[in-house]
Amino acid sequence: MVRVAVVGGGVFGATTAIDLAQVGVQVDLFEAQHDLLTGATARCQARLHSGYHYPRSDATATAARDAAPEFKARYPEAIRTADQHYVIAEDSKVSADEYLAFCNRLGLPYEVVEPPQVHHAQVCVQVPEAFIDVDMLRRLLRRDLRRAGVDVRLGKKVEAPLPGYDLTVMATYGQPWPKPLRYELCEVALVEVGGRYEGQSFVVMDGNHVSLDPYGRVHMLYGVVESVHDATEGPVPEIADRYQGLLRRHGPVVNGLTNVEAMLKTAGQHLRGLHPHGQGLSIYHGSMYSVRAVLPGVDGTDERPTLVERNSDVISILSGKICTAVSAARSVTEMAMGVVPL
Repeated sequence: MVRVAVVGGGVFGATTAIDLAQVGVQVDLFEAQHDLLTGATARCQARLHSGYHYPRSDATATAARDAAPEFKARYPEAIRTADQHYVIAEDSKVSADEYLAFCNRLGLPYEVVEPPQVHHAQVCVQVPEAFIDVDMLRRLLRRDLRRAGVDVRLGKKVEAPLPGYDLTVMATYGQPWPKPLRYELCEVALVEVGGRYEGQSFVVMDGNHVSLDPYGRVHMLYGVVESVHDATEGPVPEIADRYQGLLRRHGPVVNGLTNVEAMLKTAGQHLRGLHPHGQGLSIYHGSMYSVRAVLPGVDGTDERPTLVERNSDVISILSGKICTAVSAARSVTEMAMGVVPL
């Protein structure tokens, strides 16, 4: 029987391992941590992107728009809804007219609204975009991996290519990647912001702004500028020692390196009651840190593609948006069938 090693127990690696096993491959899934989905998937907003976030990259927006329904159909129990708003700020890189034209061009439904939480905006739209319940998704992946007969090996850090396997699939968020990438060490802060934001999500864009998304009884706060603590370019990320302990923490941690005050200050320019020196009250519950891999030199378009590349007996996945995990797994399976006789 053909043997394939999948390295990386995030949503991309786990979904790929399941799909390969379902076509008759013997699959071993290796994850360096002691559980699935403990990396970037668990430490980001887990938005199921449907295209609205990328008005400067039709390719990224279209890929997300087309992939989101497929992801929903695959993991319906993990989908959560919220009142999702996109806010075009006064200093956005796209105008209100440009953003609405973008939504119309891609067939993205929206409703122009004026929520009381928003001020200093060109336009605000409410859209039917969802979020992913990461804990539920983890349970679903465990179930599907077990049913597919995948041998899951947790706490196993390995490198490609693995001896004894016909093929190795690297699903480690571009760590490493055959070509130089931009690796950003990012912070997401957990804040309690009061009842006016309960069940409400706001993305202030398109530029150096913020997003505020429900996360249980608190909200995740991300600042385009303030959340990025460090950035390097190369084949692998270079992480300063002071951040190593924070990256190993699975839950939020209160620490002296946080930029939450700066994030709240930026958020308060567009969302009422969030400015740390204003009339609102924000309670900080800690931050989660992760390393994000993006293509270098895409600041002009904010492009976030999902790439699948093969080099001999190694297939590598550079994950873009979570919603593309299902289509990426299909691409890997099709590519694998061309590499080894399944």
